[in-house]
Amino acid sequence: MSWVKTKQRIKNFFARVYFSLTKSALRQTENAASDGACAPTEGMGELLARAACEGAVLLKNDGLLPLSGKFALFGRAQTDPFYTGYGSGGDVIKPYCVNLLEGARRAGASLAEELAQSYEAFSQEHPARRGNWGEWARCLPEMPLKQELLARAREETDTAVVVLGRASGEDMEHELKKGSYYLTDEEREMLSAVCARFPRVAVALNIGSPIDLSFADEFPIGALLLLWQGGMEAGTAFGRLLLGQANPCGKLCDTLALRYEDHPSAPYFGNADYNEYAEDVFMGYRGFETFSPDRVRYPFGFGLSYTSFSVSAKFQTGVVKFRVQNTGKRAGKAVVQVYVKKPFEGCPARELVGFCKTEEIPAGGKAAGEIATDARSFSRYDPARSAFVMDAGEYAVYAGEDVRSAAEIGRFRLRETRVTCPLSEQCAPQRGFPVLDASGKLGKACPAAKKDLKAEILSALPAVAEEGEDGDFSEVVGGRLSVERFAASLPTDELFALSRGALKMDSPLGARGNAGVMGGVTDYLRRRGVPALTMTDGPSGIRLKTASSLLPIASLLACTFDPALVEEIYGMVGKEMRARGSHVLLAPALNLHRNPLCGRNFEYFSEDPYLSGKLAAAAVRGLNGAGVSACPKHFACNNQEFNRSRNDARVSERALRELYLYAFEICVKEGKPDFLMTSYNKLNGVHAHYHYELVRGILRGEWGFRGCVITDWWMQSGKCPHFGVKNNAYRIRAGVNVLMPGGDYLGKNVQFGKSLRLGKADGLTRGELLRNACEILHTLAAVSAKRDREEDHVV
Repeated sequence: MSWVKTKQRIKNFFARVYFSLTKSALRQTENAASDGACAPTEGMGELLARAACEGAVLLKNDGLLPLSGKFALFGRAQTDPFYTGYGSGGDVIKPYCVNLLEGARRAGASLAEELAQSYEAFSQEHPARRGNWGEWARCLPEMPLKQELLARAREETDTAVVVLGRASGEDMEHELKKGSYYLTDEEREMLSAVCARFPRVAVALNIGSPIDLSFADEFPIGALLLLWQGGMEAGTAFGRLLLGQANPCGKLCDTLALRYEDHPSAPYFGNADYNEYAEDVFMGYRGFETFSPDRVRYPFGFGLSYTSFSVSAKFQTGVVKFRVQNTGKRAGKAVVQVYVKKPFEGCPARELVGFCKTEEIPAGGKAAGEIATDARSFSRYDPARSAFVMDAGEYAVYAGEDVRSAAEIGRFRLRETRVTCPLSEQCAPQRGFPVLDASGKLGKACPAAKKDLKAEILSALPAVAEEGEDGDFSEVVGGRLSVERFAASLPTDELFALSRGALKMDSPLGARGNAGVMGGVTDYLRRRGVPALTMTDGPSGIRLKTASSLLPIASLLACTFDPALVEEIYGMVGKEMRARGSHVLLAPALNLHRNPLCGRNFEYFSEDPYLSGKLAAAAVRGLNGAGVSACPKHFACNNQEFNRSRNDARVSERALRELYLYAFEICVKEGKPDFLMTSYNKLNGVHAHYHYELVRGILRGEWGFRGCVITDWWMQSGKCPHFGVKNNAYRIRAGVNVLMPGGDYLGKNVQFGKSLRLGKADGLTRGELLRNACEILHTLAAVSAKRDREEDHVV
């Protein structure tokens, strides 16, 4: 075992000790009872069941599904499914859960009951042991199958459904081992035994991240249904889908490759100290469709239905007009996807630029619609110009039901290259490194950073202009006192207090089990009317000591291709937040699925930035509409859990702009979140919570973000290479407003001290400290006003 992995295990050990001593909510209690019972939110169960149905992806079907007669249900996951992933993003105390066996029964399934009861008894006799922080069980032991039991089940039916379950989690990657990416020997023996006796076999995948599907080539499987992890209504969706009470209409949010090694990122993932993103812009389907289409099992955007559709479309002046006809015998929903091939030779063969999910179309019925595209989607980033450009040449536009089958629907030609969005160099790598070209081979090195960042920072230092004015913060919220004058009246210690949370998780200032509190964290600030905002983990629901709805994982929601549905779900979550005392949900999470082994992929939407950004913006709108706030995360490139706090993501400026920041850009501009969280990792040599170019340069400068930027929980010590500032002063200068949860792991105010070197050479200036406070207070005022408006609306 490497020293880095040893340190990881030591860190996980101390994390468990910490959780035990402090009784922290930050531990996996998937089936724990809540301190205070909360009735399920009215309407939420049915909404989540519908989402779990619509995000399920039918990968293969030879006519076996939907089922109409009796069937035998195999697999431990039927009684002990994985409802979500592990860690802060999934550890929600849910009011109830419906397992897969129960869901099948509720749907009216006719089951081989002796077999079902055997699985129930096995689960009771061998309770599921989920494991500890960062070392959770990725799968559970299977029930040994006795030949007599198999024979009796076969006498009842010729049809079997096998459920395979997999977990993933924070601080823990998938591994290329049995029981993680590959099937266990027990699972293979189960499949072999079932397929030997039953001529009709379907497999359902209860997983949080893609696994190796080569078993589908080895065994005679008639149907393959990707359930993902469906939250507390996972079983309800399972039963409805099997029996045809719901029609699967999910489309893959990721490419499913023939082998792990076929992924363009595979050689460049999992290193301890740094990863060079050498696949560059050819990550995921962009690489597969460009130089290795033969290595794809199921393409991006793919998904079958219990019915069939024909799609026709045409492209005119930036708008795709489409018609869809249901050519089958069941009602269903279709997803129309639009892709572009740009003329620049270094661009991928296909890039998603638009999509639309239809309403349910009856058998034989039709639907029509339009999909608008924009110049940004048709542009590429040119590091030589530090701008997005549309190159001279011919553009081909495609539309269809997935990236592979999309047919050409139009072309247009530009006579000369034009700049569509002039920018400036930001976040370029410190040293260039070779990246893949359109042939799939390593070519030229990406450009390295050239600008003088120190001079840029010095030129942008703010002046102290406002005089202070005593007053209550309610006057700021009401528009009678400016944020700047209020902030200038605060003592220096209180300005610094604003820049950190209330020291610990589960703060007594907020609802029980909170992730942290920020804003009015001192008696003085609260006397001046500054509100203390409670932050709670997401994105799978509200992580508090009281029960809250457990959502389907983000990957499943992404497969719905339905922003309206996601907005509706998070609108309901917002109502739960208000009822439970949460102001800010640490969600949505929208890092990309760069590699299928990343343990936290279940929290993220997709390998595609456009799809991720649109769905994230919808989640933010849903929360905003309920009078609460979203905090998208992790900004940026948190695409690996192993050694995540020290790992350096080395990314070309082009790949960063076109992929890893694009999802955040869409979310920020269209969703307008109040908060944003930085990531643990380094980005091109600088920790994200110290990254001036990332936060002040791109987020605030280019995208116009006016909210509050917080750290992920705790941060690494660091010193600015250009100035004498370090730690909190370094963070504040970079534009990261608030350190969360504010103290050390035991909740003491000692994390890196509070020395800001105010007034000293190269030290933090009072103007910077005031600017930081004003950005926080502007957000607090906006949040308070939004909440007041929603309360007035309810009244």
